[in-house]
Amino acid sequence: MIVYHGSNMEIIQPDLSYSRHNLDFGKGYYVTTLQEQAEKWAKRKGRMSKKTAIVSVYALDESNLNILSFDGYTEQWLDFVVQNRLGKQVLHNHDAIYGNIADDDVATVVNDYVRLLGIGRISQNSKSFFLEQLQYSKPNNQYCIVTQRGLDALKFIESYLYQEV
Repeated sequence: MIVYHGSNMEIIQPDLSYSRHNLDFGKGYYVTTLQEQAEKWAKRKGRMSKKTAIVSVYALDESNLNILSFDGYTEQWLDFVVQNRLGKQVLHNHDAIYGNIADDDVATVVNDYVRLLGIGRISQNSKSFFLEQLQYSKPNNQYCIVTQRGLDALKFIESYLYQEV
């Protein structure tokens, strides 16, 4: 399958040591099957760094990978994302994690949930309310590659400069 990574530089050989913590699925190399989404990431990273927006394209062979997959915005997805965003390392033995992204409007809902969780104001009913709000979000996806074995399943194809028309 073809996947994309948006950045401010071409990345031929991804390296997990450059990964950041406290992201949706923890520390890892993030790619998506949605080209438009990667272009949005590239645009954002380029703007923040005052550099160009570049999308790297890969073939991902997931056939031999152990992948933790979340199907939609579920309670399990929300709990996993919240733990990672709070900096609590979620232990697992997977090469990659696949699921929806908590960005834009989704991030607002998740951040509101985290804030209320932090002050002890979350009940099962309110958690259900937050999950219901997420069901109206634009479809998106991400793979977080977390092991060298996962990175080895990525084969660089090309990169291109993203420029808005």
